[in-house]
Amino acid sequence: MWRLRATLILAMFAAVTAVPARAGEGVWLNVRDFGAVGDGEVDDTEAIQKAIEASRRENIPLFFPRGRYRATQPLTIEAQSLIGASSGGWNADNSPMPQILVEHRSGPALTMKEGASVYGLAFMYLKKGKDRFPPAILLSGGGLSLANIRLQYPDDGIMADGENNIGRLNIENVFIVQPRGIGVYVTRTLDIPTLRNIEIWCNGPMQPGPAFKFGHNDDLRASHLFAFNVQVGFLFEDDPVSGKGTWGTFTNCSTDSCSIGWRIEGKWHDISIVGGIFWNHHTSLHLRSPGAKVRVTGAELQSNGAPAILCEACRSLIVTCCRFDRAFDNPKVMFADFRSVNALTFIGNQFSSYGPGVRVGPDVRQGIISGNIFEPSPCGHIIDERSDRSDIIIKDNLNGKKEQGNRERR
Repeated sequence: MWRLRATLILAMFAAVTAVPARAGEGVWLNVRDFGAVGDGEVDDTEAIQKAIEASRRENIPLFFPRGRYRATQPLTIEAQSLIGASSGGWNADNSPMPQILVEHRSGPALTMKEGASVYGLAFMYLKKGKDRFPPAILLSGGGLSLANIRLQYPDDGIMADGENNIGRLNIENVFIVQPRGIGVYVTRTLDIPTLRNIEIWCNGPMQPGPAFKFGHNDDLRASHLFAFNVQVGFLFEDDPVSGKGTWGTFTNCSTDSCSIGWRIEGKWHDISIVGGIFWNHHTSLHLRSPGAKVRVTGAELQSNGAPAILCEACRSLIVTCCRFDRAFDNPKVMFADFRSVNALTFIGNQFSSYGPGVRVGPDVRQGIISGNIFEPSPCGHIIDERSDRSDIIIKDNLNGKKEQGNRERR
């Protein structure tokens, strides 16, 4: 009896702890079982499409072993998963991920509809001529997930279709190399999308960009997004269909060698920027959205040939505990130029000596500029050009000369 009980217990334990079957044994379908070769020479399109159809029909993920799979027609997935490398490091440079070689312009390399996911795949474009390719990955439904993805030499990388709600979107651990157009475009995410650890890297001539573009998004949560060597790192525009903008928080994002770090335009956006380093040739934060509410805290804003912050239109702007710097002395360019803003809070920031500090223009309606530190410099610190209708406090700012420049006026 005890032996029987022990045998039953061991059998139950083995059933609970059994190792899942490998690819091709029922847990995953293997694309090579449908005729895909993956040698970079044979056209694998038909085999991949058959495997995708079977994967959806049987509700089983589709596995791509390591290889180079030629695709000469668009691929579409819905309520299913494509899986490549299940382990390995960051998906840059040397990587164990299988590659899909995109050799057509008849549509996106991959269209993701409702409930689709992709993990551990690389999409490679071998460009010929000047004709543009459609987006590498088109987002066209809710509940989509992309992780550990590399896109190499696309025109546009990951793009929302602009028509469907792509709420609950998840994009993480993505490396996009040398896009000729937009790296990532997200709009109509009408419920809590998440973007994290996405790198847009452009070598050689500066690409037109933008690296990241945002339209209508609700409570977007973004962190560790990075743009290198594009015209605009982060661009915010109204959605062309709904006319609405983005509500979201961006944490520890960065730009390097871009012309403009952040450009916020359109009618309305509600953006929080927390931390991050923004080293740009020109402006780090360019505001020209009369309805925007923007908060920036704990960031480093380095801009060389233009103001680090250029505010041409904004409803509310709060900038606290930031560092303003540039690579060389530029006595003719302000670090922060506030031309038009309804409500301005500018407190606890630090400025290097490589240029004049802050300009308050006549269209700043209300504001407080206080507790800021200006390193000793022959350049001006605060240029006050407010109008008589302004209601502004400027006081308790340190510039290396006791009491000078510290005054209060309403």
